[in-house]
Amino acid sequence: PASSSPGREETMQSTITKRRPVRTMAIAVVATGVAWGAVPAQAAGSVADDYTSQAAKAGTWIVKNESTLRTGALGPRLDGLLALKASGKTDPATTATMNKLKADIRTMGPEYCKPTGNPVNVGGCAKIVITLKAVGESTTYNKFDYATPVTSATTFNQYATNNALAMIALQRMGKPIPKALYSSVIKYATTDGWPDHDTDGLMLTALSHVTPPDKKTQDDAIQKLKDRIAKGHKPGAGWDPGPVKNGDNVNTTAWVAAGLYRTGTTTEKTTAVKAQAWLVKQQQVDGSFKGVASTMMATTQVVPALRALQSYD
Repeated sequence: PASSSPGREETMQSTITKRRPVRTMAIAVVATGVAWGAVPAQAAGSVADDYTSQAAKAGTWIVKNESTLRTGALGPRLDGLLALKASGKTDPATTATMNKLKADIRTMGPEYCKPTGNPVNVGGCAKIVITLKAVGESTTYNKFDYATPVTSATTFNQYATNNALAMIALQRMGKPIPKALYSSVIKYATTDGWPDHDTDGLMLTALSHVTPPDKKTQDDAIQKLKDRIAKGHKPGAGWDPGPVKNGDNVNTTAWVAAGLYRTGTTTEKTTAVKAQAWLVKQQQVDGSFKGVASTMMATTQVVPALRALQSYD
């Protein structure tokens, strides 16, 4: 992913255990929203690895570069908080940095979610909800309710990344997914537009939890997303972000591999696991990762994928 602005949110799931399977809950779209169902177990022989030492090393680098992380908007700071949780580190320095990032939510979160003079940033609110739940906090944080702007939204006209995050946030809260939101996700998946492989991967993750009213429509949407990301894949390596072929990108690969792992055939899951192994090889000596965007963004967004291809769900 190339940005973490309110119009194009990015985030990472963080509650991780060794070789933990993908969550076995799904969402079934119904007339007024969603209900819950089951997701098939992962196929044998296609289990993602848990690179704990590499994740911890990346976490150490993030803490050492805390001042860089805590510069600018809230979005990248949320990525950092999620990455540190995913790293599994609980030492005093890591805990102190995480506490500072939580303080940033308290001071910056309300304006990030509900910007003064502008429409509610549903994707931004969703990202905060996912982050708070991942670190064990209430979605009402410092007396500000971040959940209601997501659960009460009726219009979903932000960038597709935000809509995928809204779907995932609702899933994590066990709340219904509005038909308007689901329709927007399907429309993105089935409409050829500006290539954006990282968002395609996030959409796969979001849709992996949905048991739809029309299975063929959703299956077609998932296949369309897979066809798009296949154009940006180099066998044995990662994915480029699109639309410019500027090489394999660690951020994009982390998002796409996770989505493909959740929705793929046995062969596709194996491709995702191989891409995860490629990610590990991209780690720098100091623990960081370099991507199309900043080194900090690349590092924070890769860490969850190191942990058994975890993602935002």
